[in-house]
Amino acid sequence: MSEEHELLPGRLSKRAARAVRPSLSYFKAFLDAQKRQWSPEDPEGNIILSVAENRLTSDLVQERLSASAADFPQDALCYQNMRGITELRSALARLLEATFMKGIPVDPEHLAVSAGAGAVLDNVFHCIAGPGDAVLIPAPYYPAFDNDLEVKAAVQPVPFWLDEDRPIGPQLDAAAETAANYQLSTAATANVSANGNGHAAAADGAPPRRRRVCGLLIATPNNPLGIVYKRETVLGMLRWCLSHEVHLISDEIYGNSVWGEAAPPFVSTEVLARQEAAALPHADRLTDLLHVVWGLSKDFCGSGLRVGCLHTRNTQLLTAFDNLGYFCAVPNTLQWSLARALSDEAWVASFIAENTRRMRAAYAGLEAALVSAGIPHVKADSAMFCWIDLRHWLTEPTWEGEAALWERMCKEAHVLLTPGQQCHGPEPGFFRVCWAWVPAPALPVAVGRLAERFGEGKGKGKGEGPEEEQG
Repeated sequence: MSEEHELLPGRLSKRAARAVRPSLSYFKAFLDAQKRQWSPEDPEGNIILSVAENRLTSDLVQERLSASAADFPQDALCYQNMRGITELRSALARLLEATFMKGIPVDPEHLAVSAGAGAVLDNVFHCIAGPGDAVLIPAPYYPAFDNDLEVKAAVQPVPFWLDEDRPIGPQLDAAAETAANYQLSTAATANVSANGNGHAAAADGAPPRRRRVCGLLIATPNNPLGIVYKRETVLGMLRWCLSHEVHLISDEIYGNSVWGEAAPPFVSTEVLARQEAAALPHADRLTDLLHVVWGLSKDFCGSGLRVGCLHTRNTQLLTAFDNLGYFCAVPNTLQWSLARALSDEAWVASFIAENTRRMRAAYAGLEAALVSAGIPHVKADSAMFCWIDLRHWLTEPTWEGEAALWERMCKEAHVLLTPGQQCHGPEPGFFRVCWAWVPAPALPVAVGRLAERFGEGKGKGKGEGPEEEQG
């Protein structure tokens, strides 16, 4: 058997190596911590701040879906449109028009529904990229993007550290050049993601080639920073992608989770593109190159529902989803229930308002505790994250030092955060706080534990960036 076709343990193919590895390095710690969680009755329990879920308002979603689940039509038990039933896509279109795509018409025929935003991304990159192609992602970024892109599509994520106060084009040029200069042979390309280092060596005698940059993937509102990218930042990204014929994929799964009192409503990249089309270079390419991803996992507390949505005007991509949707379709009975609930405009508006109120209150408690403890952080106004700076608590300024601190926080303070390295942080010592997974009263308790165990007698951080606050 040739090396290329050598099987892995269990007689799996070599591409299975990408699937059998853990999707997240801290997932086992999360499972262990779940065995004893903090509650008012167990104040010494683990406080889990590493899960990107909103449980603060899930009671309202459960109540509404329970009321709309009965009396689905008989044909819901049969095959239907694999891009989503008409009733659900119509309800989603109206919801988007009423919220962060306000100001433009949203055609239900431009929507495709799949089993979660991760499935949407997987299918998009299956269609726009080849194995080993590069996707630029502003860092720090959502840790699971790596898994979403690599496991099946075998696409190489390339992080770059975005500075919104500098021109965007030159930063993207530099990131694209870095990505393109990874040398790959044709044989090595299919397995580049399994190697994990992005530097697969060319086979003897095989001519090296430059890696193709096929896409720019952004998350706005942002995970893990909890901010919305500036309008000019997004327009700069659009200009660059249109000029270079690179797909722009805008993950807007937190589009209805902007809760800051002074924050303006979030505006979708699709809206910005249409508003500014006359001033954009090669605006005729927008139809093929711009894709927006949304879903119910975050804004509607429904990650277990597995409902993601793609908005694109690329007719060929939508046609591909007619086929690919078969492998990741949302059950028709659930689609009917969701169509009924989301068509209730009064309920949707009241839910978003109440969710905003609860999220704002939870973050206020967390931020007050961070300020009191002297922990620098990026001031958030959206999503469910806070990016904190614990560099001054490291015993050494290395990734090993960050891992050691993370492990001690788990074992000694019983607080589980997301390590910054998993988010491709700029240097060791940053951590992501997911603050909507636990009851709001647990947040100041978690900060208090960390400060008591690690903060006393320690110096301040190395300085705050322009977006950080120490309070």
